[in-house]
Amino acid sequence: MGKVFGILLIVLAIWVGLEVMNNGTAGAFDGAFVRAGLVSPEEAVNDVPLGSRASGAVERAHRKTEDRLAEFD
Repeated sequence: MGKVFGILLIVLAIWVGLEVMNNGTAGAFDGAFVRAGLVSPEEAVNDVPLGSRASGAVERAHRKTEDRLAEFD
């Protein structure tokens, strides 16, 4: 029974982590962290999901490279 409980806790932790990673703390579980007071509304406004931050960084690097290459043309 203890092993089942441990596996359930691990699955729950992974699920919560993925939800926060994909939606940020403001959007995870439809804003449950904000409603519960675990995250202040000011922090939630500036919270950007990890996927958006990563794709934004890639797009900025791509534009920067294009700008550098355009200087040589």
